[in-house]
Amino acid sequence: MGAMIRLRDITTTGWLAFVCLALALILLTMCVADDRQKAADRARQAEAGKSLAEGRTAVARDASAIRDRADARDRSTASIVTQAEKEIRHAPDRNAAADAARRRVCQLSDYRDPQCAVFRADPGRVD
Repeated sequence: MGAMIRLRDITTTGWLAFVCLALALILLTMCVADDRQKAADRARQAEAGKSLAEGRTAVARDASAIRDRADARDRSTASIVTQAEKEIRHAPDRNAAADAARRRVCQLSDYRDPQCAVFRADPGRVD
């Protein structure tokens, strides 16, 4: 049979080497666990950064769309006002000028006024 080492035969130097080896193994295990934790933290931070960037991009896109709609609305309003000014200036009388103004006010807004319904149904009609 092979030679077996009994615990009482191990010298102090042998025990010291065994303890040092065990401590090195424990330290190595702790370093690996710490590195895994750091890698997981970095992955979570990267994902959070990506989500934040995507959110900022979406907000910028939404703000741009809102600004574009507001610009289009402003251009439309300016055009309607310009048309109203021309119609009022060239109206043959005060009643025609008032009708032109009412027609354009109805065009600018969503009044529930019956007069606006008349202008929407027949934009050329003057009452």
